[in-house]
Amino acid sequence: MIPKYLAPLILTLVIIACVIFVSCGDEGEVMTPEPPVPQQPSPDELMPEPPAQQQPVEQQPQPEPEPPRVEQMPQPQPEPEPPAVLPGLPDDIAGYDQWLKLNAQPIPPAPGGDPHNGTKNVYVNQTREKIAPNGQQQFPYPDGTIVVKEATRPGRDFIGLVAVMWKEAGNHPDAGDWRFEEYLRGAPDAEFRLAFEGGICIGCHSGVADTDFVFVPLE
Repeated sequence: MIPKYLAPLILTLVIIACVIFVSCGDEGEVMTPEPPVPQQPSPDELMPEPPAQQQPVEQQPQPEPEPPRVEQMPQPQPEPEPPAVLPGLPDDIAGYDQWLKLNAQPIPPAPGGDPHNGTKNVYVNQTREKIAPNGQQQFPYPDGTIVVKEATRPGRDFIGLVAVMWKEAGNHPDAGDWRFEEYLRGAPDAEFRLAFEGGICIGCHSGVADTDFVFVPLE
């Protein structure tokens, strides 16, 4: 018979022995870990990734090539029509009103009257540089000079008188080689007619021989 005071100790030892026995039994069984189940890739993972899209390079607009230059051939200019001459006057004084004008202002009628009575302008077929190279008029006039005087009679509004002087070598040596003609008309639509020539004109112009028989100097 076990003494009472040993009963708790024996019970404690039995419990400890049971615990040790159970622990040893567990150690005999080796827990083998289950192998991992391979995971199947998803369809999205099987699809290859699309290549990265390249950003389009902005194309700079290319300038349009210039068309080849075509050399423009100069267009021939139409020749100006020759100036018309008033009916009845010599052809070689056509356009005389575009010549060099000797007087700066129209010449009024002389107070006591004159052979060419009226308001007058005088033209010459020379240039200022030719007859006044240093600003001072030179005499005599060169050969080939033509002087034209036009006059509008008092109370009229059209040219009624045209006097012409031609300087031609050997023409009238006593009158500076000038030839004289004077033309008159009485209406604006009338034809000029030769009224005077030669000696009658020379007699008047001989008074201004120092200016080569021309009354009006260059102004």
